[in-house]
Amino acid sequence: MRRYTIVSIVFIALFATGCANRTKEAPERTEAEHYTEAKRQIGKKNYLTAIDELRELEARYPYGDYTEQAQLDLIYTQFRAADYPAVVATATRFQRNHPNHQHLDYVLYMQGLANYSLEKGMMDGVFGPDKSSRDLRAWRDAFRVFNQLAQRYPASPYTPDAKARMVFIRNQMAEQELHAARYYARRQAYVAAINRAQNVVTHYQRTPAVPEALAIMSRAYNAMGETELAAKSYAVLKHNWPDSSFLDKRKEEVKLAWWPRKHSWLSWLTFDLL
Repeated sequence: MRRYTIVSIVFIALFATGCANRTKEAPERTEAEHYTEAKRQIGKKNYLTAIDELRELEARYPYGDYTEQAQLDLIYTQFRAADYPAVVATATRFQRNHPNHQHLDYVLYMQGLANYSLEKGMMDGVFGPDKSSRDLRAWRDAFRVFNQLAQRYPASPYTPDAKARMVFIRNQMAEQELHAARYYARRQAYVAAINRAQNVVTHYQRTPAVPEALAIMSRAYNAMGETELAAKSYAVLKHNWPDSSFLDKRKEEVKLAWWPRKHSWLSWLTFDLL
Protein backbone atom coordinates (compact mmCIF):
# COMPACT_ATOMS: atom_id res chain seq x y z
CA MET A 1 0.00 0.00 0.00
CA ARG A 2 2.85 2.30 0.88
CA ARG A 3 4.44 1.56 -2.53
CA TYR A 4 1.31 2.68 -4.41
CA THR A 5 1.16 5.82 -2.30
CA ILE A 6 4.74 6.72 -3.20
CA VAL A 7 4.05 6.18 -6.92
CA SER A 8 0.98 8.41 -6.72
CA ILE A 9 2.95 11.15 -5.01
CA VAL A 10 5.68 10.98 -7.70
CA PHE A 11 3.09 11.11 -10.50
CA ILE A 12 1.37 14.13 -8.96
CA ALA A 13 4.71 15.88 -8.56
CA LEU A 14 5.63 15.29 -12.20
CA PHE A 15 2.22 16.52 -13.35
CA ALA A 16 2.56 19.66 -11.26
CA THR A 17 6.04 20.27 -12.66
CA GLY A 18 4.70 19.98 -16.21
CA CYS A 19 1.95 22.46 -15.49
CA ALA A 20 4.46 24.84 -13.97
CA ASN A 21 6.67 24.58 -17.07
CA ARG A 22 3.72 25.35 -19.34
CA THR A 23 2.98 28.47 -17.36
CA LYS A 24 6.57 29.57 -17.98
CA GLU A 25 6.27 29.30 -21.78
CA ALA A 26 6.77 32.41 -23.90
CA PRO A 27 3.75 34.72 -23.84
CA GLU A 28 1.50 35.09 -26.88
CA ARG A 29 3.16 37.24 -29.53
CA THR A 30 1.56 40.56 -30.34
CA GLU A 31 0.24 41.42 -33.79
CA ALA A 32 3.24 43.66 -34.41
CA GLU A 33 5.64 40.83 -33.47
CA HIS A 34 3.87 38.45 -35.85
CA TYR A 35 4.15 40.95 -38.67
CA THR A 36 7.79 41.77 -37.91
CA GLU A 37 8.67 38.08 -38.03
CA ALA A 38 6.79 37.63 -41.32
CA LYS A 39 8.70 40.54 -42.88
CA ARG A 40 11.97 39.10 -41.58
CA GLN A 41 11.23 35.78 -43.26
CA ILE A 42 10.31 37.54 -46.51
CA GLY A 43 13.63 39.41 -46.37
CA LYS A 44 15.42 36.07 -45.99
CA LYS A 45 13.36 34.66 -48.91
CA ASN A 46 11.86 32.02 -46.65
CA TYR A 47 8.54 32.45 -48.41
CA LEU A 48 6.79 29.35 -47.10
CA THR A 49 7.61 30.30 -43.52
CA ALA A 50 6.48 33.86 -44.20
CA ILE A 51 3.19 32.58 -45.61
CA ASP A 52 2.58 30.61 -42.41
CA GLU A 53 3.32 33.69 -40.31
CA LEU A 54 1.02 35.91 -42.33
CA ARG A 55 -1.80 33.39 -42.24
CA GLU A 56 -1.44 32.99 -38.48
CA LEU A 57 -1.47 36.77 -38.06
CA GLU A 58 -4.66 37.03 -40.11
CA ALA A 59 -6.30 34.22 -38.15
CA ARG A 60 -5.41 35.66 -34.73
CA TYR A 61 -6.00 39.32 -35.57
CA PRO A 62 -8.64 39.43 -38.35
CA TYR A 63 -9.41 43.10 -37.63
CA GLY A 64 -6.00 44.27 -36.48
CA ASP A 65 -3.85 47.18 -37.51
CA TYR A 66 -1.67 45.03 -39.78
CA THR A 67 -4.37 42.86 -41.34
CA GLU A 68 -4.75 44.65 -44.67
CA GLN A 69 -1.00 45.04 -45.19
CA ALA A 70 -0.48 41.42 -44.20
CA GLN A 71 -2.93 40.35 -46.91
CA LEU A 72 -1.05 42.41 -49.48
CA ASP A 73 2.21 40.85 -48.35
CA LEU A 74 0.58 37.42 -48.53
CA ILE A 75 -0.30 37.99 -52.19
CA TYR A 76 3.31 38.95 -52.93
CA THR A 77 4.75 36.06 -50.92
CA GLN A 78 2.48 33.48 -52.51
CA PHE A 79 3.53 34.74 -55.92
CA ARG A 80 7.22 34.46 -55.03
CA ALA A 81 6.53 30.94 -53.82
CA ALA A 82 4.97 30.21 -57.26
CA ASP A 83 1.63 29.30 -55.68
CA TYR A 84 -0.34 31.06 -58.40
CA PRO A 85 -3.80 29.60 -57.63
CA ALA A 86 -3.39 30.85 -54.05
CA VAL A 87 -2.51 34.32 -55.33
CA VAL A 88 -5.69 34.42 -57.41
CA ALA A 89 -7.78 33.27 -54.43
CA THR A 90 -6.22 35.75 -51.99
CA ALA A 91 -6.47 38.64 -54.46
CA THR A 92 -10.11 37.84 -55.19
CA ARG A 93 -10.92 37.76 -51.48
CA PHE A 94 -9.08 41.06 -50.91
CA GLN A 95 -11.09 42.77 -53.66
CA ARG A 96 -14.31 41.50 -52.16
CA ASN A 97 -13.43 42.74 -48.68
CA HIS A 98 -11.76 46.01 -49.72
CA PRO A 99 -13.36 47.16 -53.01
CA ASN A 100 -12.05 50.72 -52.67
CA HIS A 101 -8.60 50.08 -51.24
CA GLN A 102 -5.86 52.49 -52.27
CA HIS A 103 -3.65 49.63 -53.47
CA LEU A 104 -6.30 47.77 -55.42
CA ASP A 105 -4.39 48.40 -58.65
CA TYR A 106 -1.53 46.33 -57.21
CA VAL A 107 -3.92 43.54 -56.25
CA LEU A 108 -5.42 43.44 -59.74
CA TYR A 109 -1.95 43.42 -61.30
CA MET A 110 -0.78 40.53 -59.13
CA GLN A 111 -3.96 38.58 -59.84
CA GLY A 112 -3.48 39.06 -63.57
CA LEU A 113 0.20 38.19 -63.30
CA ALA A 114 -0.63 34.99 -61.42
CA ASN A 115 -3.09 33.91 -64.12
CA TYR A 116 -0.54 34.84 -66.76
CA SER A 117 2.11 32.74 -65.01
CA LEU A 118 -0.19 29.71 -64.84
CA GLU A 119 0.38 29.22 -68.58
CA LYS A 120 4.12 29.09 -68.07
CA GLY A 121 6.32 26.63 -66.25
CA MET A 122 7.10 23.01 -66.81
CA MET A 123 4.82 22.64 -69.87
CA ASP A 124 7.01 25.10 -71.80
CA GLY A 125 9.53 22.32 -72.19
CA VAL A 126 6.92 20.20 -73.97
CA PHE A 127 5.08 22.77 -76.07
CA GLY A 128 7.77 25.43 -76.40
CA PRO A 129 6.95 29.15 -76.53
CA ASP A 130 4.02 28.64 -78.95
CA LYS A 131 0.93 27.92 -76.87
CA SER A 132 -1.59 28.28 -79.66
CA SER A 133 -2.57 24.61 -79.51
CA ARG A 134 -3.19 24.68 -75.76
CA ASP A 135 -6.10 25.73 -73.60
CA LEU A 136 -5.52 29.41 -72.88
CA ARG A 137 -8.17 29.74 -70.19
CA ALA A 138 -5.78 31.15 -67.59
CA TRP A 139 -4.49 33.73 -70.08
CA ARG A 140 -8.06 34.73 -70.92
CA ASP A 141 -8.60 35.35 -67.22
CA ALA A 142 -5.35 37.32 -67.10
CA PHE A 143 -6.47 39.42 -70.08
CA ARG A 144 -9.77 40.19 -68.36
CA VAL A 145 -8.06 41.26 -65.11
CA PHE A 146 -5.38 43.31 -66.89
CA ASN A 147 -8.08 45.04 -68.90
CA GLN A 148 -9.95 45.84 -65.69
CA LEU A 149 -6.76 47.34 -64.27
CA ALA A 150 -6.16 49.44 -67.38
CA GLN A 151 -9.74 50.72 -67.40
CA ARG A 152 -9.97 51.57 -63.71
CA TYR A 153 -6.42 52.76 -63.10
CA PRO A 154 -4.97 54.19 -66.36
CA ALA A 155 -2.32 56.14 -64.44
CA SER A 156 -1.19 53.18 -62.31
CA PRO A 157 2.52 52.28 -62.58
CA TYR A 158 1.41 48.67 -63.22
CA THR A 159 -0.80 49.53 -66.21
CA PRO A 160 1.92 49.79 -68.93
CA ASP A 161 3.18 46.28 -68.21
CA ALA A 162 -0.39 44.98 -68.03
CA LYS A 163 -1.14 46.47 -71.45
CA ALA A 164 2.00 44.93 -72.94
CA ARG A 165 0.99 41.52 -71.63
CA MET A 166 -2.52 42.03 -73.02
CA VAL A 167 -1.03 42.53 -76.50
CA PHE A 168 0.95 39.32 -76.19
CA ILE A 169 -2.07 37.36 -74.90
CA ARG A 170 -4.26 38.72 -77.68
CA ASN A 171 -1.71 37.61 -80.27
CA GLN A 172 -1.66 34.14 -78.75
CA MET A 173 -5.45 33.89 -78.78
CA ALA A 174 -5.48 34.94 -82.43
CA GLU A 175 -2.82 32.35 -83.17
CA GLN A 176 -4.97 29.72 -81.46
CA GLU A 177 -7.86 30.50 -83.81
CA LEU A 178 -5.43 30.38 -86.72
CA HIS A 179 -4.12 27.02 -85.53
CA ALA A 180 -7.68 25.66 -85.65
CA ALA A 181 -8.27 27.20 -89.10
CA ARG A 182 -5.15 25.44 -90.45
CA TYR A 183 -6.29 22.16 -88.96
CA TYR A 184 -9.73 22.34 -90.58
CA ALA A 185 -8.26 23.45 -93.89
CA ARG A 186 -5.93 20.45 -93.92
CA ARG A 187 -8.95 18.25 -93.30
CA GLN A 188 -10.71 20.01 -96.17
CA ALA A 189 -13.40 21.20 -93.76
CA TYR A 190 -13.49 24.54 -95.50
CA VAL A 191 -16.56 26.03 -93.81
CA ALA A 192 -15.05 25.43 -90.36
CA ALA A 193 -11.70 26.81 -91.57
CA ILE A 194 -13.37 29.96 -92.89
CA ASN A 195 -15.28 30.46 -89.63
CA ARG A 196 -12.11 30.26 -87.55
CA ALA A 197 -10.19 32.53 -89.91
CA GLN A 198 -13.09 34.99 -89.88
CA ASN A 199 -12.89 35.08 -86.07
CA VAL A 200 -9.29 36.22 -86.38
CA VAL A 201 -10.14 38.97 -88.87
CA THR A 202 -13.15 40.18 -86.88
CA HIS A 203 -12.05 39.86 -83.25
CA TYR A 204 -8.26 40.07 -83.42
CA GLN A 205 -7.54 42.96 -85.74
CA ARG A 206 -4.01 44.37 -85.74
CA THR A 207 -2.51 41.01 -84.77
CA PRO A 208 0.14 39.19 -86.84
CA ALA A 209 -2.35 36.37 -87.50
CA VAL A 210 -4.69 38.45 -89.71
CA PRO A 211 -2.79 38.17 -93.05
CA GLU A 212 -2.67 34.37 -92.94
CA ALA A 213 -6.31 34.26 -91.85
CA LEU A 214 -7.29 36.24 -94.96
CA ALA A 215 -5.16 33.92 -97.09
CA ILE A 216 -6.92 30.88 -95.63
CA MET A 217 -10.31 32.46 -96.31
CA SER A 218 -9.38 33.21 -99.92
CA ARG A 219 -8.03 29.72 -100.54
CA ALA A 220 -10.95 28.01 -98.82
CA TYR A 221 -13.54 30.05 -100.70
CA ASN A 222 -11.83 29.12 -103.95
CA ALA A 223 -11.90 25.45 -102.99
CA MET A 224 -15.65 25.78 -102.42
CA GLY A 225 -16.18 27.51 -105.76
CA GLU A 226 -17.01 30.88 -104.12
CA THR A 227 -14.71 32.87 -106.39
CA GLU A 228 -16.23 36.26 -105.59
CA LEU A 229 -15.74 35.85 -101.85
CA ALA A 230 -12.25 34.51 -102.49
CA ALA A 231 -11.42 37.59 -104.54
CA LYS A 232 -12.67 39.89 -101.78
CA SER A 233 -10.46 38.22 -99.17
CA TYR A 234 -7.50 38.41 -101.55
CA ALA A 235 -8.17 42.10 -102.24
CA VAL A 236 -8.26 42.95 -98.53
CA LEU A 237 -5.00 41.10 -97.99
CA LYS A 238 -3.33 42.79 -100.96
CA HIS A 239 -4.55 46.26 -99.99
CA ASN A 240 -3.45 46.13 -96.36
CA TRP A 241 -0.36 43.92 -96.68
CA PRO A 242 0.97 44.45 -100.22
CA ASP A 243 4.31 42.85 -99.33
CA SER A 244 2.84 39.82 -97.58
CA SER A 245 4.56 36.51 -98.16
CA PHE A 246 1.11 34.96 -98.61
CA LEU A 247 0.57 36.84 -101.89
CA ASP A 248 1.39 35.32 -105.24
CA LYS A 249 1.16 38.50 -107.29
CA ARG A 250 2.02 36.76 -110.56
CA LYS A 251 -1.00 34.46 -110.30
CA GLU A 252 -3.18 36.95 -108.43
CA GLU A 253 -3.85 34.40 -105.70
CA VAL A 254 -2.63 33.47 -102.26
CA LYS A 255 0.05 30.93 -101.54
CA LEU A 256 0.14 28.70 -98.47
CA ALA A 257 2.98 26.22 -98.38
CA TRP A 258 1.13 23.87 -96.05
CA TRP A 259 -2.14 23.83 -98.05
CA PRO A 260 -3.05 20.19 -98.79
CA ARG A 261 -2.75 19.16 -102.43
CA LYS A 262 -3.67 15.53 -102.02
CA HIS A 263 -3.76 12.95 -99.27
CA SER A 264 -0.50 11.06 -98.90
CA TRP A 265 0.07 7.93 -96.87
CA LEU A 266 1.76 10.11 -94.20
CA SER A 267 -1.26 12.42 -93.92
CA TRP A 268 -3.58 9.45 -93.50
CA LEU A 269 -1.39 7.89 -90.82
CA THR A 270 -1.11 11.14 -88.85
CA PHE A 271 -4.73 12.27 -89.36
CA ASP A 272 -3.52 15.14 -91.58
CA LEU A 273 -1.25 16.51 -88.87
CA LEU A 274 1.78 15.93 -91.12
